[in-house]
Amino acid sequence: MAKSGKLKVFFDSFSQPSRAVLLFIKANRIPYEPRMIKLASGEQRTNEEFLLVTPQKQVPAIDDDGFHLFESSAIMKYLANKYKLPDHWYPIDTKRRAKVDEYLFWHASNLRVGAAHQFFSKLILPKLTGEPPDAKRIEELEKILNRSLELLENYFLKETPFLSGPEISIADLQALCEISQFWMGGMDLCAGWPKLTGWMSSCREVLKPHFDDVHKMVYVARDRGLFKGKL
Repeated sequence: MAKSGKLKVFFDSFSQPSRAVLLFIKANRIPYEPRMIKLASGEQRTNEEFLLVTPQKQVPAIDDDGFHLFESSAIMKYLANKYKLPDHWYPIDTKRRAKVDEYLFWHASNLRVGAAHQFFSKLILPKLTGEPPDAKRIEELEKILNRSLELLENYFLKETPFLSGPEISIADLQALCEISQFWMGGMDLCAGWPKLTGWMSSCREVLKPHFDDVHKMVYVARDRGLFKGKL
């Protein structure tokens, strides 16, 4: 692939990790070239430019002047270091950075599993297979999701307004984009959790106007009722 000198970002607006990376890039005014990969149309398997960037065939991924990288957390850490962004995103201090990493490692096998896998199992997989959702699997995922929300409320937000400290970090971006996915079905996962509700409001305020811009397609799906009553 020829080098262009510009950061290319491959994403799908319905992908939670994609939205996290886009929010990060927009909030920090990092110049980039958008490369939409429509997962529902299977473009992750047919787009030749994208396939040269990542063997995983998953979004998000970046091509930074010939340097290829996938996995949303790795991308945000790389960009934070490269552009020497404000320290709160991914702190230099050993202990503060460890708290961000603590959340990110936990996120991948807890909130991400409970939320994203449930969304896929309830809504996407039945459309692909023509079979009804696996009730036992859904029950297992709901338990993981509820436990994850409990830890967000009572551990990660116990003493700080954001997940890893007093200011927003890449940890918050991963969490909020996972939770916002359920808005497409008219569900507010923060309801009943006062600290989570306050945290979401704080994140949206800090990320203005980029939050709404990145969530445009989520709002379209919600307003059209595409998934209403199915979650």
